[in-house]
Amino acid sequence: MRDDEIKREERIRKLTNEPVYPLLVRMAVPSTVGMIVSTVYSMTDTFFVGKLNNVALTASVGIVFSFVSVIQAIGFWFGYGSGNYISRCLGKKEIASAEKMAATGVLLAILTGILITCAGLPLTGQLARLLGAAEGELYDATVRYLRITILTVPFMLVSNVLYNQLRLAGSGKESMSGLLVGMLLNMVLDPILILGMHLDVAGAALASMAGQVSGVIMLAVSTKRNGNIGIDLRKAVPDGKHIREILTGGAPNFCRQGITSISAVLLNHAAAVFGSYAIAALTIALRISYIAYALVIGFGQGFQPVCAINYGAGKYDRIKKAFRLALVTVTVFLVLSVAVLWPFAGVLSSGFSQEAEVISLAVRFIRAQCVILPFMGYYVLCGMFLQNIGRFAEATLVTVSENGLFLIPSVLLLPWIFGMDGLVWCRPAASLAALVLSLIIGMRAWKRYLSADL
Repeated sequence: MRDDEIKREERIRKLTNEPVYPLLVRMAVPSTVGMIVSTVYSMTDTFFVGKLNNVALTASVGIVFSFVSVIQAIGFWFGYGSGNYISRCLGKKEIASAEKMAATGVLLAILTGILITCAGLPLTGQLARLLGAAEGELYDATVRYLRITILTVPFMLVSNVLYNQLRLAGSGKESMSGLLVGMLLNMVLDPILILGMHLDVAGAALASMAGQVSGVIMLAVSTKRNGNIGIDLRKAVPDGKHIREILTGGAPNFCRQGITSISAVLLNHAAAVFGSYAIAALTIALRISYIAYALVIGFGQGFQPVCAINYGAGKYDRIKKAFRLALVTVTVFLVLSVAVLWPFAGVLSSGFSQEAEVISLAVRFIRAQCVILPFMGYYVLCGMFLQNIGRFAEATLVTVSENGLFLIPSVLLLPWIFGMDGLVWCRPAASLAALVLSLIIGMRAWKRYLSADL
């Protein structure tokens, strides 16, 4: 048996036999660190652009981020769809099938990325308006930022696919290290290009491009190491079976992030009624409050390969135990996060803007979200659990509920009825409704799909 096959067999053995909580923590630490770094990375552009003391430039970062979220949704769609399939293949020890799916997922990302770039560049101005940038300085800044971002799309897609394939196959360290290289390079280049070379938002976009390219290179190299599933595009099988598996398997993530992007655009439009300062405040508040979600998602990503591979191996008791332990852990994360976010919301917001009106509104957004935040761990883990046991319809319904089923109506109605108060509370209201729905669906699935009689 080759060395890489021995390492792969050993990884599967650990995931299906080692004590659950130490395994869960070991799998979760790289993902959690990666999510924290990813969150800091997403805040970097906002932070350094904010140092220019220009509300329109800060607002443009939030507007373009909604486009980036769409691209990430597609990347995670292909990455989760292929990665979940790979995990189940590893649980069944079907290595050849895993290799074909890995190559197919990457090929799909490359072709889709090229298509989006070619179609998007001629329509940059129209896209900027669609995302919420009206005429004037906000529109000009958004177009400059968006044009370079569109050129980066193929690298963003491939990076997301490789990251998720590695992570879902149990290679958390390799997936994290690949992302870290790109993110750190971006963070180093941001102040140089934005402030040092006076490129403002164009500098932020160029730094992101450099980070994405370097990240793809590192992740591609990582697939060739330590028994991971290497990428050989000659093994790609873009037939109906593999494409269908990718699209259905990754649909919950695509729907969640796609709906999140749509709701972000609607939030920007709703905030624009009150002025650019409201878009800037919303951008800042979402970046800061997402830190808490990053901890939950990171730990949940550690739960996912444990769930998927043990489900493939038919070890349902280990999945139940891992879910319970993960839920307790992430709930503690969220309670501690609120203990920090509530009293320090003003201090944190002032790091991104010196405008008193922007800071005051950002604090209101952050504290409103803190009201429901401690209870949202179950919602996040429930969607991951359903997806990794192959219950894609239920997973999709759960994952789109917060930002789709409930947030979109809230954004359309509450600001219209209650003005600024409605804008502030529309997201917490949607979160509460989504939590209730996830409890109903999750408890039903727990009894139905984790029975020893299956």
